[in-house]
Amino acid sequence: MPEEYALSKEIILSGESCAYLPESDTVVLSDLHLGFELAMEEKGLFLPRLQVRIELERMGVIIERYRPSTIVVNGDLKHDFSRNSPQEWVEIKKLFEFLSSKTKVVVVKGNHDNYILNIASKFNIETLPYYLAGDILLAHGDVEIEGFSNQWTIIGHEHPAIRVRDAIGAQYKFPVFLYLKRRGILVLPAFSPFSLGTDVLTESREFMSPYLRNIEEADAFIFAIDKGQVRKLGSLSDIRSAALQ
Repeated sequence: MPEEYALSKEIILSGESCAYLPESDTVVLSDLHLGFELAMEEKGLFLPRLQVRIELERMGVIIERYRPSTIVVNGDLKHDFSRNSPQEWVEIKKLFEFLSSKTKVVVVKGNHDNYILNIASKFNIETLPYYLAGDILLAHGDVEIEGFSNQWTIIGHEHPAIRVRDAIGAQYKFPVFLYLKRRGILVLPAFSPFSLGTDVLTESREFMSPYLRNIEEADAFIFAIDKGQVRKLGSLSDIRSAALQ
């Protein structure tokens, strides 16, 4: 499988769970959810605090591969809804220091990103409700941005994934890109390694984003990510039919 898939001349899907937009030299990724481990600790589930290290390593690979002039974090950079937890302050500072030393950084505010401006302003990083990368609209996806009829819209928020079963019955879950061809909407997988998210096969009628209501399954195409590579699986309707056989 290749490390990339050219969805069009404007959008390259990367096996590093991001999209590269050649015409604006922009990388866009979504749903980092920094601070997740602390939130789980407060619920009694203790996880090793590896997330920021993993995400920074992957971003290093992305920057080395694409050398973008801009990186857009398309919402939910942080995890806690209501506050900037101590872990979030430390981890987001590390992230901003690293990215700002390499390229321009823009943050599109997601529904988890309350108070993100408190941290971003210290690094002179823009925090916006949406961002235009050339003619491509980048929005988190929790609310629909009115007044745009762009050919392409890229959102996050949904954390699309797919669950598959092998010949002996073991189940695996992979992050996926979800592409609505007719409407020109691309849904990014979560960048967080702890947030594989919504199984597009079993939960496709329960999507959270208003961009994804009443989708036509024959027009919804799935691209799975496995070990840094991208594989086109087909339309949601074809995959569902094959799963039932």
